[in-house]
Amino acid sequence: MAYQIININEINDQDGNIPIGIQLPFNGQSGLFTSTFTSIDQAISNLKNLLLTNKGERVMQPAFGTDLSRILFEPNTSELKAMVDNAITEPVNYWLPYINITEIETTTADDDPTLDYNIIVKISFQIVNSTTDDALNTITIFVNDNQLTVQ
Repeated sequence: MAYQIININEINDQDGNIPIGIQLPFNGQSGLFTSTFTSIDQAISNLKNLLLTNKGERVMQPAFGTDLSRILFEPNTSELKAMVDNAITEPVNYWLPYINITEIETTTADDDPTLDYNIIVKISFQIVNSTTDDALNTITIFVNDNQLTVQ
């Protein structure tokens, strides 16, 4: 099936802004990716992409990504929370230096037996030198027995 490639100047938003990237997850309509128009939206997509990419998975960039999915499916030990913190902060500091992680909160089923998930990781962050949005942003990772989801 063939897809029509649309000129980027034809997909501006309602205000005429030009897209700066693509949004995750890939769920655009009619074969197009959903575009991002703000730096915070693109930073969130970049962070999700980094967190969901396993180290060694990306061709020609084997160091890109995290060991997060491997760590989150390891047995729940006392070292798990420190391992999760390191698996997130080190790659983010290297690959996305414009993102300042302010807090990582890891909650396991041992901490809260009423959780619908085995592990929940909340990452709070700000964009460095952002003039448009100084508010904290949050990404949450949900882990079940066989699934990792980022929201």
